Amino acid sequence: MIHSLALVLLLGFELCFYLLIVQTGVAEHYNSDIVTLFPMFVGGVTGTILGGFSWGKISNPIHKIMVALGLQLLLSTLYPDYNSFTLILLGLSVGVMAPLGIYLFKAKQQKELLFALAIAYTIGTYFFTYDADNRVYMAVGFSAIALFSAFVLRDYMVETDEKEVSHPYLQYLPLMLWIFLDSNLFETLSRHSNIDIWSQYTFTIIAFHLLGLVGAYFINISKTKKHIFIALIFASSYTLSYLELPLLLAMFYPFTISYYNVVVFRTLSKEASITKLAFMMIFVGWMASGLGLAVALSRALH
Repeated sequence: MIHSLALVLLLGFELCFYLLIVQTGVAEHYNSDIVTLFPMFVGGVTGTILGGFSWGKISNPIHKIMVALGLQLLLSTLYPDYNSFTLILLGLSVGVMAPLGIYLFKAKQQKELLFALAIAYTIGTYFFTYDADNRVYMAVGFSAIALFSAFVLRDYMVETDEKEVSHPYLQYLPLMLWIFLDSNLFETLSRHSNIDIWSQYTFTIIAFHLLGLVGAYFINISKTKKHIFIALIFASSYTLSYLELPLLLAMFYPFTISYYNVVVFRTLSKEASITKLAFMMIFVGWMASGLGLAVALSRALH
């Protein structure tokens, strides 16, 4: 029971850190300037690679997580003013967490995964409009909770026999597409002056985030049908964005995010090889989201 709660808090508040500090806080502080933020991207990719290998005598994933979160907590005190070096270190700490945080979950721990995502989307949405330059207490608080949770899990061992055998690489391609579409639409909406869904429909967004999580958990359909369904709800979200219908968008888009992310996390958490998981996270996480951001910014410049 204690381990389950610690897992929920670890992933939930680390995702809060990513959503409110890395993805929106730091990015907004530097106006999503790709050149300025590039060191963080480099650090993220490097950290993700490091997360997939042993560090000398430190081979237990949870011990590596404690080191990464300790660095993250230290860097949180500097928020939001980072230089190129500290941006690399910030990306490094978050990058290490990317594969390891997912690897801790076993196939049977879907409820813990859903509760963690529920925490992240509820807190992330509620504080989304909070001034990006004044989130230092969030950065420190989220990191501290995640680090304390990791300390509780310090003797936790991942049962790899409960995971599936390694998946073919092609199975991860749809996940990259969904993350690209999400990143692109999110950045587009955040720069769209006529569609401010986060300040106008905060609680609607939270409700449909939670509805998407529940739907993904209880709707039992085949893998192919899941991807077809995700394609349809993404198409609906993009259409509502184009038509500038904020209320409907505040329903469809958060539902889409929650639903597809459950599919992503479930798929990744079943991966038996932590090295392969780290390798795939480079493409599924950093590359796909970075490309989505770049495409959105290139359109905004024109």
